[in-house]
Amino acid sequence: MRNLIEMPSPQGVAASSKVILNLPVGMTYDELIFQNSASLTPDKMTNFKLKAGAKTIIDVSSFEVIEDLNKHYNRPQAANVYTLWFLRPEFKEDVRALYVFGTADVGSLTVEFDIPAGVVSPTCKVYAVQRSPQDMNLVTKIREFPTSYATSGKQQIDNIPRAANIAAIHLKKADVSQVEFEINAGTGPAKIVEAPKAILETFQKQYGRVPQTAKYTHLDFCLTGDFTAPVPATVLVDMRIRPTIDTSGALTTIVEYMDGANGI
Repeated sequence: MRNLIEMPSPQGVAASSKVILNLPVGMTYDELIFQNSASLTPDKMTNFKLKAGAKTIIDVSSFEVIEDLNKHYNRPQAANVYTLWFLRPEFKEDVRALYVFGTADVGSLTVEFDIPAGVVSPTCKVYAVQRSPQDMNLVTKIREFPTSYATSGKQQIDNIPRAANIAAIHLKKADVSQVEFEINAGTGPAKIVEAPKAILETFQKQYGRVPQTAKYTHLDFCLTGDFTAPVPATVLVDMRIRPTIDTSGALTTIVEYMDGANGI
C-alpha cells in the first residue's frame, strides 16, 4: 500500500530567498511532487539539493535539469507540477522499486533551493508518494560537472568520478555532434559507444526515450530497464568521454549514479 500525502510547508518561499523543506523520515519515498505557482518555474528553483543527513544525494544548478531528465525518460508532465522521481518507472516492473528512497535509517531528509530576485509571488506545495519503511539502499544520485572549451572539435572528459555505477551521462551542449565513450577495466581500453548524435537518438527512441536534442546528447545505459545495465564504474581503472562539439564554449556533464548511502 502507498500513501499520497502533503508534506510540511517549505520555509522561505519568496524571491531572493533560500527554500528549505524538512521531510519526515521513517517512510520510504517513491516520488516528491512540487505544485508551484506559474511564476516558480523549474529554472527558478536554482542550486537544487537533496540531502540525507550530511550526505548530498542530488546537486544540480536548477530543477530544470531534473525536468529535462524527466522529459528524456518520457515521464508524465503537467502544468506547474514537477516531480522528483526516486522510483524508476522506465525500468522493468520487478526492479523499478529497487531505487525508492528508504529513510528508516536516515537522520534527516532535506530539500534546498534558491529563488532568485524578480520571481513574483511564488508558492510551493510538496506532496509525497510513500510506502512502508525501509533503510536507504540504492538510490539515484545526480551530479553536474561543468567545463568549457576554447575550440571546437573532438574533446576529452577523463575526470568524472568513478565511485559508483553509472546509469546515464547527459552532455548539456546543443551542438555535440558525436560521442565516444571508452572504459578500461584493467585489460586495456574498450569503446562501448562510438556514434553520431542522430544514431544515438534513433537508438534511444526505439526504447521509448524522448531525447532532448535541443539541449543535450544522452548516453543512456539503461534502455532495457535491467538492474545490471548501469556501467560498473567502480571497477574501472579509466573512463573517458570524447564529445565532438561544433562550436567552442561551455559543456556540462550530468551524471546519474546508482549508489548506496555511503558512496559518492
